[in-house]
Amino acid sequence: MSLNELIARGIRQQSNRFREHNEVVRRRVADAVDALGLVLPGESFRERLLKGNALALAPGEHGGSVLDKEDTALQGVAPGAALTRRLVVENDAVIENITVSTDEGDNCVNVKSPATVVFRGCTFERPLTSATSVVAVDAGAKVVLLGCVFRGSATTAQPVVSHGGPAASVQIAFCYNKTGNTLFAGGTATGTGNV
Repeated sequence: MSLNELIARGIRQQSNRFREHNEVVRRRVADAVDALGLVLPGESFRERLLKGNALALAPGEHGGSVLDKEDTALQGVAPGAALTRRLVVENDAVIENITVSTDEGDNCVNVKSPATVVFRGCTFERPLTSATSVVAVDAGAKVVLLGCVFRGSATTAQPVVSHGGPAASVQIAFCYNKTGNTLFAGGTATGTGNV
């Protein structure tokens, strides 16, 4: 066997070892991501358990979703976790540090009855051409918006947060309304410390 053949065989064996090592590393990283419940950009996310789901969105763009399982926690693990389509919440949930930005003519978020939902530190962005509310809360649903930011156009008479039920069912506190529209219509929500 020539020297060149020995070198080529050695390189192939070493290359196979690197390939095997890389495969092991990829599996370990995938296992760690799965164990953390981390949803990477572009991946679909869904509630796998009947109750108590915890979904952690990595920074980047994610599609919208329908959350219908009880006690779901949806959280952005770092700034930049964004939903680019509508979020519909049909059951109790806590949603933190997520940006919801839709290009559609729909609301960014629709909370269905009988859900109770807490939004903390979220940003809601609506396109300039939209004629809908940013957050729509059905009668019978309850929502707390705490420290959220609302961005978008002032081209509609719709309030930023629309609600057809009693004012006590929607609490808006310490939020920043940058839309130019009214944050909520009198008698449909209660607010404190909003700018």
